Order: sequence, then C-alpha cells, then structure tokens
Amino acid sequence: MKVVIAVIATVVLGVVAATIWIASGSYERTVVANPYESGIHHDEDRRRAEALGWTLAVDESGLRAGPEAVLAASLSGRDGSPLDGAQVTFRVSRPGTVLFDRSAPARSQGGGRYAATLPMTEAGFWDLDVVIQRGGESLTLGKWVHVAGAVGEGVHCDAGARGCEAEVGDLRILLELAPRPPVPLKELDVAVRLTRGGAPVAGADVAVELSMPGMYMGENRIALRGGGDGRHAGRGALLRCASGRREWVAEVVARLPGGGEARARFPFQAAE
Repeated sequence: MKVVIAVIATVVLGVVAATIWIASGSYERTVVANPYESGIHHDEDRRRAEALGWTLAVDESGLRAGPEAVLAASLSGRDGSPLDGAQVTFRVSRPGTVLFDRSAPARSQGGGRYAATLPMTEAGFWDLDVVIQRGGESLTLGKWVHVAGAVGEGVHCDAGARGCEAEVGDLRILLELAPRPPVPLKELDVAVRLTRGGAPVAGADVAVELSMPGMYMGENRIALRGGGDGRHAGRGALLRCASGRREWVAEVVARLPGGGEARARFPFQAAE
C-alpha cells in the first residue's frame, strides 16, 4: 500500500511540475489544414513547418470584444522577410463550446500583414488558427490570443478581496472566492449565485474559467454543482506564474435553462 501511495504522489507531482513549466512560457502550435492528418502526421508536419521557416505574430494591442473585432497578424519567412502573396484565412473559437466558431478570409495589407473582421463578442482567451496557402504549401499556424473587453465594459471590483456582482441583461451574477485573496497552488473555493428580478435562477449549468490576461496559463475550468436557491459551488486551484504576476480573471459561464448563455468576467488579485 505504501508503495502504491508513493507512486501516485510521484505522478501527481510530475503533472503539477509539467503544468507549471508549460504555463511559464507562451503557447504556439503548428498543424496542417486537415485536422485528421494532423493527428496522424503531427511530427512530420511540424518538421515541415520548421523547414519552411514560416512564423506568425498576432497584433493584440487593439483587439477588443465586439461584433466587428479587427484581427491582424503578420507572417514572415525564415529570413524575416514578409510573407506576401498568400491566401490566408482566420478561424477563431473558444474552449469548451462551438457557439463562437467563426472564420473569414483575411485581406492583405502589404508587408506580410493580413487582417480580417470577425464577430468576437466575448472578452477572454480565444483559439486562433491562421490557414496559409502559398506556393503549393498549406499550413495552419495556431495561437491563443487575448481579446480585451469593450471600452467601458467590465466589473470594477476585486473578486479576490470581496464578493462581486455583475449584470448580464436581466441576470445578476454574484461571485465569491475563498480564501481572500486566493493563494496559488492552494485549494480555491468558488461560489456563484444567479438571480433574475431578485428571484433565484434554477437549472443552470455553471462553470468558472480562470485565466491571466496576456499570458496563457493553461485551461483552468471549474465546473460548479447546483445547490438550490440559484447557488452553485465548486473547488479548484490557481497556478503560480513564474513571472510573479498576480492579476487574474474569473469568467463565470452560465448555460441557462431553455437555452442561451451568459458570461461575466471578474478581475482579481492573487496572494503573493
């Protein structure tokens, strides 16, 4: 029995260490346009992409949530020269749902820069696939991008210090985190209450997604259990950022009975 426990503990520590290492860097992935072939020939396709020397840089400085979000990216070759004359398509999606899957052809702006207008109506992290066809080659370069909230949007409350509320239409969302402030690598209690017109909303499917603006820290989604009276609760944990940053966002995702989804983003500071 002691041997089994020791083995399990070793595996758990290894997973945590690997997760922390991944979170300390940036994410970039390269696949071919066909996702089925990508799963089978992943290593070969990655080597081919590296041999071509194609690189992708996404301009997130002006990227804000809205029905006509402007997404721009620059493509370059091995020698750093602009990758012009390509047919480029942007595909965007959000983790855990297909509701926001969109694609659009990108227009060339010269100098290896391409842009497209897409409905990216939710703030937070999005998956971006840039499909490139040029000179008989076809590759998909993928990145995570952060979409800021619309100007004037957001909850002006530190959810790491106290309970915070947000209104999404006629729905009121209350979020509470414990301990206050949340401590990285320690158990985090999450509680959400949904009300409409002062009455509890029953039958919703609720989760909280934890992210760090401007830095990918791995997908961290906490599914909450309904407890009646519009209340939902669950437990998770924060990773510790290797850079020392403490700014986080807890995004409440509520799939409502009868259809529809409501999201609210709550910024908070983690403990040092």
